[in-house]
Amino acid sequence: MENLTERDKQAVELSKEIITLARNSIIVNLRFMDRAVGNFRCVPNMNYGFAGGSGYVIYSPWTLINTYRLEQNLIARDLLHSILHSVFRHNITGDGIDRLKWDLAADIAVEDSINSLGRDFLRVRRQARQEEITERLRDDLTYLTAERVYHYLNSGKVSATKCYEWSELFAGDQHDLWYGLGPSDHVVTSDIDLKELWEDISRRMQTELELFSDNKGALTQNLRSVNRVRYNYTEFLRRFGIHSETMKLSEEEFDNNYYTYGMELYGDIPLIEPLEYKDNRNIRDFVIAIDTSGSVQGEIVQKFVQHTHDVLSASKSFHETTNLYIIQCDDEIRDVEVIRNQNDFDRYFSTKEIKGLGRTDFRPVFKYVDKLLEERKLTDLRGLLYFTDGKGKFPEIAPAYDVAFIIHNDSMNDIWVPDWAAKIEMQAEEIMNL
Repeated sequence: MENLTERDKQAVELSKEIITLARNSIIVNLRFMDRAVGNFRCVPNMNYGFAGGSGYVIYSPWTLINTYRLEQNLIARDLLHSILHSVFRHNITGDGIDRLKWDLAADIAVEDSINSLGRDFLRVRRQARQEEITERLRDDLTYLTAERVYHYLNSGKVSATKCYEWSELFAGDQHDLWYGLGPSDHVVTSDIDLKELWEDISRRMQTELELFSDNKGALTQNLRSVNRVRYNYTEFLRRFGIHSETMKLSEEEFDNNYYTYGMELYGDIPLIEPLEYKDNRNIRDFVIAIDTSGSVQGEIVQKFVQHTHDVLSASKSFHETTNLYIIQCDDEIRDVEVIRNQNDFDRYFSTKEIKGLGRTDFRPVFKYVDKLLEERKLTDLRGLLYFTDGKGKFPEIAPAYDVAFIIHNDSMNDIWVPDWAAKIEMQAEEIMNL
């Protein structure tokens, strides 16, 4: 910022004082934010408004001063808004994202988190209208994380006109820097790995809130969402196979040149015998149990089962003769279908309906599978995948086969499963994007 007029220099100094006041207000009133605020940089820029990046914000001193005159609380509010974007890592976006909808979803998640704090120093005029909208959204989504809101906006339930209207209402900063846009002199350099730094800040903030704060609302839920361990379900399935010997020539280990040379040299004696056995990971028997007790049903169930079948089939994990049992259950067995080929699977989804919707008890499924093993209807069982919301009664004794609970968990609360079972937690939008 060279060649500034004396008046501009005065504006820069005054804006720094306002920023300092806002930072101090956040730290004093929200002690769990101290590390985030301390690592967040504020950079004046005469030609830009108020734009957040990864761990920093650039702002126009004159715009900041005028905003402060109109509504003093708005500076602390918008600064906290930008900081929370970094805490929630909203600036890390994937390819092909709809920027308008992602920006709006991220802003809604941040503003809802700030509103949930209920602090007077953060109250601004836009808040009342925001809360009317977020209450309606909560009826459909329960918790307003950026990912959940983005999926909802992409569902077509909110018109383009509404998206533009809401974008103005929920905006606290500009997001150009997220996408590599903005002024050429905004670059903030650092020897610190910013991604790792903000991941650590986010995890520590979550721990402090959960242990020492009464606030368990939107802010905590967003922190749980961004910090939870995400599993690659597709890769998990590909590894969930069984070793078996298949009578097949191993092309990787058989050298035809040595074989031919031996036949020519010794007549009918090959120099090296071809390896007839090749170690494959094939599944002969497999069980998918679907908990139909309420929250896991409809298109989410179909997407999960469809993807599971497609991945296993595409990876050639299935053996030539396979029994895939699909069991619908709640507190008892409601339906059982045996899938042996693609036609069986196609027919299953064209004719089957979800049955049950009672309470959840996992034990009947394990009892049923144990019976199938006793009757030798399952002779080579690789494992059981149980798709559920996780709230039910587990067997007291570990089964003699591998079990994985695929938990449809939109509450983001930690769900316990026995130590003899694997656990993968997935939210609705993750399942629908498989």
